[in-house]
Amino acid sequence: MRAAIVMRNEKTNIMDIKNIKQRWNATILDILKAFIDICKRHDLTFYCCAGTAIGAVRHHGIIPWDDDIDVIMPRPDYDRLLEISKSEDWGKYELVTPYDRDDYPLYFSKISDRTTTLVEERERPCVIGLFVDIFPLDATDDDLDEAKRLKDRYTKVINRLNAVSTHNTFAEYISLLADPKEWGRFAIKTAAYFFRSPIRRRLLAQMDAISHLYDYDKAKNVQVYTGSYGYRETFPKAWLGRGKMFKFEDIEVPLPEEYDKYLRHFFGDYMQLPPVEQRIEKHHRAYLNMDRRESIEEIRKHSDIKI
Repeated sequence: MRAAIVMRNEKTNIMDIKNIKQRWNATILDILKAFIDICKRHDLTFYCCAGTAIGAVRHHGIIPWDDDIDVIMPRPDYDRLLEISKSEDWGKYELVTPYDRDDYPLYFSKISDRTTTLVEERERPCVIGLFVDIFPLDATDDDLDEAKRLKDRYTKVINRLNAVSTHNTFAEYISLLADPKEWGRFAIKTAAYFFRSPIRRRLLAQMDAISHLYDYDKAKNVQVYTGSYGYRETFPKAWLGRGKMFKFEDIEVPLPEEYDKYLRHFFGDYMQLPPVEQRIEKHHRAYLNMDRRESIEEIRKHSDIKI
């Protein structure tokens, strides 16, 4: 049975996957297993993070209303993973990075299933498969105020990269001129129309420069520059330790050794279930096919939404 689903809510860009949730979870769990196998073969360190870490501690698996798996990886291991992916064949799995594809709009990597099709956002159309997110974990300054300033610098570059990567309609593009605060964004998007690739490369180079400012092995604090929790993304490296294993569905996964400090830093009382109305999937999906990989051209031919 064909499992392609087209998101029809033009305002929210949220796709309901309840009817395929069991298959979705099984697929992303298989991706995680493949990633773990790669890490074991090459002695690479990673830790489950965010909602995946809560799921391991509180539910011993994927949170029932969650829809993705996230890991963090120390920068030295992350950089090695990028190099390994260039020379190894991972079969049905691939590493998707911002360095390999101009259409990939994000600033961290994903290990993705080549036999599935997923477009997350209409405005930034990029064909990947179902995935596990891999966030690089970078050394930062011992002084927390300086670490915040570095986070702010990095975020400004991310915002420029988002402007370069987002495909707006002509009306949306022109409307930026109405607000003087958006003139900078208008200028970047205009330049990107003609020079998207070199601008992307320059922005990625700026992000890499910030990421490699400090020696990871000597650092007191670490920071997930590409994370979505603001200044909370900075925390003591000592919390990571050698990791602590937790049951996660039918496997075991590592969390930071001081997992309780780590999770309370981000989420407070993480063992408390959120209100029922907040138990919803929050990630964008514009198009999904669980059965095969499609090109963007194929999707545009038969999809009833504009991608």
